[in-house]
Parts: sequence; structure tokens; C-alpha cells
Amino acid sequence: MNVKREGGAFGRVRLAPLALAVVAASGLALLGTWTWGRLHPRAMEAAGPPAAAGRTDATARRTEVAFADAQAVWERAIADGSGRRYAPARLVFFSRATETPCAGGGAVSGPFYCAETGTAAFDLAFLATLGQRLGRNEELGLALVAARISAEHLQRELGMLDAAALRLVGAGRGRRAAIGEALELQGDCLTGVWAAAAARRLGPVPADFWSQLVWSWRNVVDDLGARGIRVPPEFDVLARASQDSRQQAFRQGYAGRGLAACPPPAEIVARS
Repeated sequence: MNVKREGGAFGRVRLAPLALAVVAASGLALLGTWTWGRLHPRAMEAAGPPAAAGRTDATARRTEVAFADAQAVWERAIADGSGRRYAPARLVFFSRATETPCAGGGAVSGPFYCAETGTAAFDLAFLATLGQRLGRNEELGLALVAARISAEHLQRELGMLDAAALRLVGAGRGRRAAIGEALELQGDCLTGVWAAAAARRLGPVPADFWSQLVWSWRNVVDDLGARGIRVPPEFDVLARASQDSRQQAFRQGYAGRGLAACPPPAEIVARS
């Protein structure tokens, strides 16, 4: 999303018109189901082979609206908690694979976040396949996926990713795995925070739905791998922790209804 900085540690941030429209429409709901509205998405930045029309166009529109909503929630939460400014992520859509500086210029598949450039990248082919697996819960699932990727950008804005990078210096394999898992679980928790904040628009999230979403996600990753389309583990946001621990983290955020429900992981803030 387009961002204009005007000085200060975090800078002044101007949300793209879509994000503002989502906030203005925050009271909309329909029978407990996510209300996407009739917002027209901005021109998408594309990479790789063009995605199929129709279904993937709808997937992109829904993902963008949910992502903008999540960013608006993070902006308000940061302002209320500290007075700092939130700089929105850049949003990119692609199909099957795209090159990214976070992979040394190599190609990556699957939805992922690149902290190096502040870019949230969504693989429309991946999302369409995931949506098919989710069936009638497709809209809810895609909204939560958008929020989950957005949560990684929030972690960057909160300084979590920088703190983790410092802890990783000289760390052994076990320590590195623990830090990565802790970050992922905090991201799941933050996704729960958004789901609670967006409840009027999103509708209630079934108690075990996050675990089901993780299971479906991992099946899509396996299916793509069998077809030669690899999602590198370091870019797979749902790769490390168990389904049960992820479910617990999501529900923690969902019940807490605020960023305080998802404190900095002990693996990152604890002294070595």
C-alpha cells in the first residue's frame, strides 16, 4: 500500500484509500459472515505468470480488503498503546512464484512476508487452492490468512523481528528453531486479536477453526511440493509449531482482544 512519510522515528503514515474505506465500513455484517462490500481494489502489482481470471480476481479482492482492515486495526492499536505511528506494508499479488530480495533474488511460492522490504506477497494460485479445501469457510479462511501475513509486518513495526535477529546471531540450531517457533505463535496470537477486533465484520470464528486452517494450509504446501512447486520452510508462516499450540495461541489473542494478549516471546526478550 502507498505510504508517505513526513519525519519522525516512525514517520507520518497515510493509509491508502482502500484501508480508510474499510474502516468506514467497519459496521457492516451479514448473517455472521464476512462482508466484503463492493470496494474496488487498487491496481495490483503482479509478478510471475498471470493468474487465472474470475476466481483468482475475487480471491485478490477479498484478500486485499481483509489485509487493509487488519492494517487499520494495527494502526489504531499502536497509536492507542504508545502514540507511535504504524507504517503500512506494501501489498503484492503473484501467481505460483515470485522473486524476492528476502530469498537473495530467488523465486518463492506461497503467501509470505519480506521484512527486508516491508512487503506482503500473496500467491493467488495458493490461496485459490486453499479456498477450495476450506469449502464453505473459504471467505473466513482467506480473511484470516491475510491478517496472519499482516501480523508479521506488525511484528516488524513493534521491533520483534529486529530483536529476534539479534538473538539469532551465533545461536545454535535448537535456539534458532525455538525463536522461529515463538515468533510464529505470536503471529497466530496477533491474528486472533484482529479476528476479535473485526468480529462485527468477520463474524465469530469457530473454536477449532484456526487448527483446521493450519491443517489445510499444510496439505496445500505438500500438494504443491508433489507438483514441484516448493514453499521454502523459512517463508512458510505456518511451518514450525504444532496445530495444538497454534490453536492455543490464536484463541489467546481472540480472547484477549488487544495487543497486550500477545506479549514479546520470552525466547526473544530473555537475556542469554
